[in-house]
Amino acid sequence: MDVDSLMPKLFQLNAIFTTSEAKAVGLSKYYLNKLVAAGEVARFGTGRAGVQLWTNESYSNDDFLAIQLRYPKAVISGQTALSWWHLIDRQFTYLDLTVPRGYRIPTEFERHIVSIHHVDERYYPIGLTSVRTEEDSGSLNIYDPERSLIDAFRFKTIAKYDRNQAVRNYF
Repeated sequence: MDVDSLMPKLFQLNAIFTTSEAKAVGLSKYYLNKLVAAGEVARFGTGRAGVQLWTNESYSNDDFLAIQLRYPKAVISGQTALSWWHLIDRQFTYLDLTVPRGYRIPTEFERHIVSIHHVDERYYPIGLTSVRTEEDSGSLNIYDPERSLIDAFRFKTIAKYDRNQAVRNYF
């Protein structure tokens, strides 16, 4: 089977997918390696429990989804969430992630500027919602606008100007 005949199966997958998702549409690991050699697919890394992650080079690389797949309890929050909900005009300059206290996540990413916030387990699910990405390549965990406003006053990394603008735009 040549690479061109594998492409329809590849387009059934999200931008980032696991080996088991590829097998579900008929792409074995052998064919995934053929697609890697052709430059259509790249090995992305290893997710939780040793699951191999792949990225579909035919789609744009969705960094938020990549982090979500690697660290399922990471929630987009803070300045990033305020920007997502259009409560502030400024684009986020770093990625704010909130995780429950005790959840292990690296503080340094190769291609990202990430700020990790740890919260108590009982406050973690408050305001948690799931949204689809623009490419509909997967769902992201993000805090709703109300929780994002609370985080704006909790996080010291958010400027006073952004806090005030977020409150004005919310109301």
